[in-house]
Amino acid sequence: MVWAGLVYSSAGFGHEARSLIGALNRDGLRLKVISLGYNEEDLLTPQELAPLQALEQVPVDVSQALVIQHIPFDFYRKEIHGRINIARTMFETTGIPDRWVQPLNQLDEVWVPGSFNIETFSACGVPRHKLRSVPSGVDSGIFHPSAPPLDLGSKKGFTFLSNFVFSDRKGWDLLLRAYLTEFKPGEDVSLLIKTYGDEASIRERLRRFIQQHFSLQRLPQHSVIVGRLHSSLLPGLYTACDAFVLPSRGEAWGLPLIEAMGCGLPTIGTRWSGNLEYMNDENSYLIDLEGLEDVPGGIDTPVLVGRQWARPSVEHLRQLLRHVFEHRDEARTRGQQGRTDICRQWTWEQAAAIARTELLKYSDC
Repeated sequence: MVWAGLVYSSAGFGHEARSLIGALNRDGLRLKVISLGYNEEDLLTPQELAPLQALEQVPVDVSQALVIQHIPFDFYRKEIHGRINIARTMFETTGIPDRWVQPLNQLDEVWVPGSFNIETFSACGVPRHKLRSVPSGVDSGIFHPSAPPLDLGSKKGFTFLSNFVFSDRKGWDLLLRAYLTEFKPGEDVSLLIKTYGDEASIRERLRRFIQQHFSLQRLPQHSVIVGRLHSSLLPGLYTACDAFVLPSRGEAWGLPLIEAMGCGLPTIGTRWSGNLEYMNDENSYLIDLEGLEDVPGGIDTPVLVGRQWARPSVEHLRQLLRHVFEHRDEARTRGQQGRTDICRQWTWEQAAAIARTELLKYSDC
């Protein structure tokens, strides 16, 4: 089998590719890896890098192989074509780009992370019989409540964490509006935003937003860290904090949410899209919607324009932030339930087992 994708990328596609490749390889599947670019090998340790590079050297006749391309589908490579061809992809709004539909329909299968994308892809014309639900996952042995916490320096008694690539879709504006409105400067609470992208641009956008909406008034404690964090340090970022929040306007899966749940944090996410595969009212806190809305023009991810995404309620997010802050025992219990559910059903090994079941249908390939 050939697995082609953004295997050395720090983005979610890269992390998922490496995790599934590792789990399938440990399960004894014969794999060849093809990197399709966006190489950020310096973010991996030599121990992480070596097995992937070894799999790149496996001799395989690609034309006779089962080929999985694991990518945002805009990057699909027609020259990497096998006997059986599968796309592993996903999308975060009510539908997919029109230009994806015909190429996807020419493949044997399309793997998506869950029921949300089964519905959104099929609604746009991808036949249901080609769609397969193959979940993503988390390494529950690494993202664990006992992961040594990072030293965040001086911090308030209760810290909300939000971790995301800086994008309009992630709802950072909703988060700031809710948190900075709900809490007062003297309260023993802080918000830590960990993000990455162009640092100067991010800090300027945040500064302008706060100045526009909150003028010169005193604000509760909040801070921003911009930059990549090595994968070995990421679990400690979660365990250094007390709760996690991400009011996203749409997720195909929601990797930071499931990582936070793996670490046992009380986790606040939006009641819509792919994260509902593993989040519910027993194991997390879900933000109600004011409805769906058209993705506006001028956003920082133009490929999303033309569809709809969620409009999470800022008022309900305020209520949930306050509730988690004031009901800490309940929140910890719910976080523990989240951890239990993740370990029971949503690890990489369980995701790889589902993938392997799909692949065995082609065992004569």
